Amino acid sequence: MAPMTRSGRASSIPLAMSEGLRPPKERLDSTREVSVDPASSYGEDAMMSGEEENGYHGRQLQLQGSEDHEDILHPLREAANRVGREVEKFAEVLDGYNPLRVTEKEERHARTIELIDQYHAIAKETLGRLREQHAADHRKKNGKAWRKKMRGIKITQETDEIDSEESDEEEFSEKLGHTTVDDMQRWEQEAQTWDLLARLVRLRYLQPQTEKPQATPVNKYSTAKELWEDFLATDELAIERKTVLDWLKDAADESGEDIDEMVQELQHNADRGDMIAHGWLHTNLQIKNVKRLKAAKETIDPSSGVASALMNTAGTELLVTQLDPDAVTRQGRAIQPEDQYFERAVWLGCYEMLRRGRSQSDVREWCVERSQVWRAVSMAGLPDEQLDEENEEGLDPESWILWRRMCYALAHNEVTDEYECAVYGILSGDSGSVEPVCRTFDDFIFAHYNALLRTQFDHYLQRIFHDNSIAATVGSFGISDAVQKHGESHSSGKRLIEIVGNDPRTKKEMSQPMKMLQGVLVANDFQTFIHQQGLALSKFANAKSRSNLIPAETIEPDNANKYVALDDHDSLRVFAHVLLVFMSLDVDLGGIWTQTAVENVIVAYISFLRFSGKEELIPLYCSQLSGNRKYATLSRNLIDITDREQRVTQIRLIRELGLDVQQFVRMQAQYLFQDFSDTTRDYPATRSFQLLRTGDNGRREIIPDFFGDETEDIPRPDLLLIRSLEWYLLIDGLWSETFEIGTMLYLRFFKHGHLRAAMTLLLKVHSNDVVIHKTQALLGRRYNKFEDLENQNENDEDLTEILDGSAGQMRELKAYMVREARNYRDFEAFVTSLDSIETANSLYTLMDETQSFAEKKHFKSGLADTMKQCLSVIPKLLDGWLLTAPNDNDMAEFTLLREAYLPETILAYINVLEFAGKKLTRDFLLSCMDLSAEIAKEGSDVLVLFEKTGRLQELVEAFASASKQLLILSSDKKSAGSRSKKLRSKGWTHDLWSIKP
Repeated sequence: MAPMTRSGRASSIPLAMSEGLRPPKERLDSTREVSVDPASSYGEDAMMSGEEENGYHGRQLQLQGSEDHEDILHPLREAANRVGREVEKFAEVLDGYNPLRVTEKEERHARTIELIDQYHAIAKETLGRLREQHAADHRKKNGKAWRKKMRGIKITQETDEIDSEESDEEEFSEKLGHTTVDDMQRWEQEAQTWDLLARLVRLRYLQPQTEKPQATPVNKYSTAKELWEDFLATDELAIERKTVLDWLKDAADESGEDIDEMVQELQHNADRGDMIAHGWLHTNLQIKNVKRLKAAKETIDPSSGVASALMNTAGTELLVTQLDPDAVTRQGRAIQPEDQYFERAVWLGCYEMLRRGRSQSDVREWCVERSQVWRAVSMAGLPDEQLDEENEEGLDPESWILWRRMCYALAHNEVTDEYECAVYGILSGDSGSVEPVCRTFDDFIFAHYNALLRTQFDHYLQRIFHDNSIAATVGSFGISDAVQKHGESHSSGKRLIEIVGNDPRTKKEMSQPMKMLQGVLVANDFQTFIHQQGLALSKFANAKSRSNLIPAETIEPDNANKYVALDDHDSLRVFAHVLLVFMSLDVDLGGIWTQTAVENVIVAYISFLRFSGKEELIPLYCSQLSGNRKYATLSRNLIDITDREQRVTQIRLIRELGLDVQQFVRMQAQYLFQDFSDTTRDYPATRSFQLLRTGDNGRREIIPDFFGDETEDIPRPDLLLIRSLEWYLLIDGLWSETFEIGTMLYLRFFKHGHLRAAMTLLLKVHSNDVVIHKTQALLGRRYNKFEDLENQNENDEDLTEILDGSAGQMRELKAYMVREARNYRDFEAFVTSLDSIETANSLYTLMDETQSFAEKKHFKSGLADTMKQCLSVIPKLLDGWLLTAPNDNDMAEFTLLREAYLPETILAYINVLEFAGKKLTRDFLLSCMDLSAEIAKEGSDVLVLFEKTGRLQELVEAFASASKQLLILSSDKKSAGSRSKKLRSKGWTHDLWSIKP
């Protein structure tokens, strides 16, 4: 039997369904792993409702058709492509080193450490690639302004315009999907962030059962290295500050420009060619010239008349008369401008080497190359692990303490250059002397942590070697006590980060997400930060409408604008993976009270994966969530997958991650019903459903294309609900639930008159599809159509083994399965009936409109096929259709549906029989007469329905019209007797309707 579709082409509905949902190549494994859900604040009471998630500034998918999700250009797809490989690499690493897959604490800790190292490696690899592409542009962009500042030259408007043009070019390049210098800088900061996290995790979260190494006892004969190691071993705060300080040094050294290149421009302005040695060449030359002119053989006395002739090139300042390092401050005189550039270059080099943590040997070698031996000597006294072997014979604490105070005095003397002041500030541990040359947040933190660590070491030495001579030394000289300034407690780091972060010089930089996160890690305040970030994401997501994925919070975040927004996918990626690290370390992030807000970060990142087309990564990150939220997020983010193979892949991934696939499909439908809850109180279809109208000739006729225009979109909620039922076909079991959810969908669609949605459901999830996909696991063999289950006479001997050898149990199981599907099958029969009525009406109209004999013949054949389907399916609506329901609520819905749809459908069917009797054969009119007898028989639920709805008169008139038509047709034709077997079997005869004048 090949009924006609609404387009007029013969097809088979089961065939269409099988083409739309092909069975899998091999059956999915029926075994499943069920994860044990941890405690969660995201339970049933936290399920959200609303139209759509408002993430990414309210961007929503605008569906162009029922199955067009795969062709949609997502708003973030282009951005994802630009960093797509890194996104996938992070997921691969998480999947390979997932700490949540192991319960052993030692192994989980080891995996967490490896996870951080792998993330760091990805960032470094990406950074290396970007540096190869943008190194020159980076130097040009970042080096120009501060080099001119060192030379005392202001940035001109022309420079600003050039920088603006470069920014425009970068913006254009980014729009094209290419990387820019800004991308390189972001990855540079990210690599530094992972490096910092790795160091701090190893320090703060020691591996279980790991004992701290015992320090060697110290005495007055201990070496500098032994003293330093004992200092760090006995002071936890000191080792943490040293760790941060080491990170700051390494970050500056790794990302900073080559020092020789930095000072090259200053040395060029020193007007000495390639010569980097011999100190103040131009001042020395001027002194020699004056001595030759004045015939002076001895050192020039600054107070003599000869000294007054010693002027700089411009004739504006007196020059020094001697070339020792203290001459400028001692004599209050200047050096030649070219030598000032040289002096600045040397001090800048010394500062940068100290800032980057270069060893004493490196610093000395650099100074010696420039004939600055005295500066090389002044670099001594650094209390770090890079002490030279020559210091192994011991460390005189009194000398070190005194030297630190001498450097402090030099830093606060009348130094000639701010970088000279900064050098002595570093050596003395005075942050105030270093801050004037600080350009970045890292520089400021370095200045303060250097001061804190040096002060702590100073106190340590005084405590270890407490004698009167040291006490007298300490009391005779001034020094900056950073510990007293910032406080000794562990909260000093947090206070320091807040102070530096609010400083006008670094406030803008601290708004950068990576710098913000670095500050949080240093301050050891990740718990507060991630909670506030989650609250901010909640505020952003619910700004315009209620989000289904990120619930609205009652608590407002502290200044939400300073946290990253939903469209900052790079930062969300980093934040989410850092959060996963802390979760795997079992760090207390606030418990169930903050859990939902904290997990908003992961959920927001999952949304990015969805919008960027990375759906295969979604199950991995959803598995990291707690409780039911993993299923809520998984369901809502996978609902737009329409390709069957991709769905099968998702099911496999979900199962491999230890999640319950049955729970997933259950909750997907449940959440969608909640997200798109039906709040309509009345029954719209009662007043909207209509199949018949009064034509121009005054006769009742069927409304053409009452299913609606096929080009119109199915409402998105209906489309998503249908998709949720399609997922049931991929899961073994859940037979009853599948038909229960399907029945709920039909009830919803018919309540609102959404006939096209009902037809789509019929085509997407036919009962035969359920039989094909689920009977193998339930019955031990695969059935291909529903009628096979209804046939209880089938030989089931080969199936009895799975039911303890009882064929009776097999029959009972099959009968139960048939009963569970009854209502769903009733709806399928109704949708098929409506489709047949509309198709028959369309063909009847086409037959009247065409003048072509061939087309008339084609349409007549199609009408005949469609009428066969009508005669087979519509009788199912006449005997107990939707009169059995599992509960009172469904029964009330069934009653409303019958009253709204069944009378109108039967009246339309009578109309179809009438015009089919005219166009095809009078037998359809005789069928109409049988229909009247069927409805009028005792106990007919249809007759009661017509009486209840007040449409009995319409029914009588419809039958009367058909009777009249049969009478007219029979009178026009010669009596041929009842030769047809069908007529004789039913007792029909046309002679009864033949009236002769």
